[in-house]
Amino acid sequence: MICLTERLYVRQFEMTDLDVFAVLCADAVVLRYVGDGTPLARSEVANWIQICEQKYAARGYGTSAVFTRSDDRFIGYCGVVRAPNNDFDELVYVFHSAVWGQGFATEAATAMLDYVFSMSALADIYATIDPLNTASIGVVKKLGFEYDREEMDDLGPVAFYRLSRIQWLRLRV
Repeated sequence: MICLTERLYVRQFEMTDLDVFAVLCADAVVLRYVGDGTPLARSEVANWIQICEQKYAARGYGTSAVFTRSDDRFIGYCGVVRAPNNDFDELVYVFHSAVWGQGFATEAATAMLDYVFSMSALADIYATIDPLNTASIGVVKKLGFEYDREEMDDLGPVAFYRLSRIQWLRLRV
């Protein structure tokens, strides 16, 4: 168990999560703003779980599975990751559309940020978001992230939001 909140528990992905994780990653609506928006094949999700296991072994954090405490239902993922070509760590989260608008992203991300800042030396955590993804922008703003800049990548514009350790600690007092 990585994080426990009032309504959720967050834990490291395991290969036993493959079925439920693959369903989430096959949903084009859910993945609209993730990467290039293309749903992932089951084999890609299995590989992702293996990468998650390696990241946790090496760094102590990564992409994690999020479940409801009331019924042990897998509802999405949340984590702090470093993409292979990045020199920064970023907050990521994706949830089944059936639970959108219920505050789960904010709740899970709050717990994850507490966890990562408490066990790492990171000075900053970023969130990279498609500027059209207003729901996700709302989540990071609630968490205290501040707009940093916008850049173009191969897929279009990307808005960068930044949260410093100092900002986070001030917000949590």
